[in-house]
Amino acid sequence: MRPDCVLFDFDGVIADTEASNARYLGKALAVFGITITPEDEQRMVGVNDREILEELLRRADPPVTVERLLEERRRQGNTYEDYPGLAPMPGLLPFLRRLRAEGIRTALVTSTSSRLILAALNRMGMTALFDAILCGDMVEKRKPSPEGYQKAMALLGAAPERSVVIEDSPVGIRAGKSAGALVAAYKCGSLPQDTSQADFEIRDYRDCLSLPQFGLSIG
Repeated sequence: MRPDCVLFDFDGVIADTEASNARYLGKALAVFGITITPEDEQRMVGVNDREILEELLRRADPPVTVERLLEERRRQGNTYEDYPGLAPMPGLLPFLRRLRAEGIRTALVTSTSSRLILAALNRMGMTALFDAILCGDMVEKRKPSPEGYQKAMALLGAAPERSVVIEDSPVGIRAGKSAGALVAAYKCGSLPQDTSQADFEIRDYRDCLSLPQFGLSIG
């Protein structure tokens, strides 16, 4: 069935930011003598959780507040505004343009703050490719809550059963499923994740042009 809209996560779906995000955070934590592990990186994917930061900071001696860490993070820079390798995922731009050309609306739903997301979209020239943008500071509850996806569908006037969500993390997949959408797991990010709860997988955006779940015309 042809969807009314396709809703995209950002990190690991629009751009391969997750490894870079971990490096920037790691640089800030290293100032306080803290090293993050691969397990820490996995736990942080798809979430914006103060409790995780507080747990990491308990490894510091003397203790460090989250506010002090955030100050250091601002000093160190971030992926969205500073990383020179920021770029759309391969095949994404033609896929987005094809969806819009065929009247299928598009939205971006992320737990990352609007300041960072808008900076990244502007750098990549992608802001105009989305009919709605819902960021982490625009909702009361971030993923795995379905609130962001529900609000985006309401803005687009799209029914959940006629919406497709593209996610790369277990947290995001739960959010999309809880919102009532069909959920695709995008598998091309640099941090492999358990996406077994998704309805189907995407390994290349170029393949989406012929996948029946998107209902695009052939040719």
